[in-house]
Amino acid sequence: MAFDDLRSFLQALDEQGQLLKIEEEVNAEPDLAAAANATGRIGDGAPALWFDNIRGFTDARVVMNTIGSWQNHAISMGLPANTPVKKQIDEFIRRWDKFPVAPERRANPAWAQNTVDGEDINLFDILPLFRLNDGDGGFYLDKACVVSRDPLDPDHFGKQNVGIYRMEVKGKRKLGLQPVPMHDIALHLHKAEERGEDLPIAITLGNDPIITLMGATPLKYDQSEYEMAGALRESPYPIATAPLTGFDVPWGSEVILEGVIEGRKREIEGPFGEFTGHYSGGRNMTVVRIDKVSYRTKPIFESLYLGMPWTEIDYLMGPATCVPLYQQLKAEF
Repeated sequence: MAFDDLRSFLQALDEQGQLLKIEEEVNAEPDLAAAANATGRIGDGAPALWFDNIRGFTDARVVMNTIGSWQNHAISMGLPANTPVKKQIDEFIRRWDKFPVAPERRANPAWAQNTVDGEDINLFDILPLFRLNDGDGGFYLDKACVVSRDPLDPDHFGKQNVGIYRMEVKGKRKLGLQPVPMHDIALHLHKAEERGEDLPIAITLGNDPIITLMGATPLKYDQSEYEMAGALRESPYPIATAPLTGFDVPWGSEVILEGVIEGRKREIEGPFGEFTGHYSGGRNMTVVRIDKVSYRTKPIFESLYLGMPWTEIDYLMGPATCVPLYQQLKAEF
């Protein structure tokens, strides 16, 4: 079964006993991150977490640990929850070989239900933000997919990148973003800055599990994450056109943020609790200005807890890193 959005995936998890709904009132800090941390330590069979009774927030709905066990990883791929890990990897490899599968463009995405523009934007009103670790420098978006295009070849579909990069919320419509130097978005930014330009981006929050897996998967520069997502889900991946940038974004996202990485502008971002269980310090990173927000009514906010292994990121990145490496070794030897 292919999931077109986060909500259908959560429904499948719930039906298979892999979604734990927390009904008691909780504090955003430290309860949400502490619960995700504790759930990761369960190991086999760890469920996704759903919170909708969070002190200080009205109508907030937060999910964590959605791919935080091999059972949930299997369900995300449309496999039985009890599929052994090796069989999951073998299936990942088999589907990888079907690349590329062209996406399907759809109209009327649910994220177009509400829009806010320019100076009217206040991310603190739209998103239930909270710190993941006590020493974090601020609130983070750490499971969103960021879409960018090659400024020198913007019409090349394969060079449009979809990647996961951490972002610190620094103001009502301002983010700090860490573009890893060897990743595609950093190459896009370098080309834009050499031309004296900002880099337009679209940020998608609350995504289906397959595009999240693809956002964590190292592909070649001209390989499309959407075409690989189609191969992995064994059906064309649904995309829609973002209204401001015109970029291709997931049809089923909960929230779409559009704006620019401001060229040659850097500010301190961090500290941030990393997946190693240690903090990285504050560093000069890029600055994002948000110019348009589109979102579903009562959007579901998804976050990723990072800390000492095992946490969700290990399930998210494990197969997504091993399979490309296997493919490279197979091709060369």
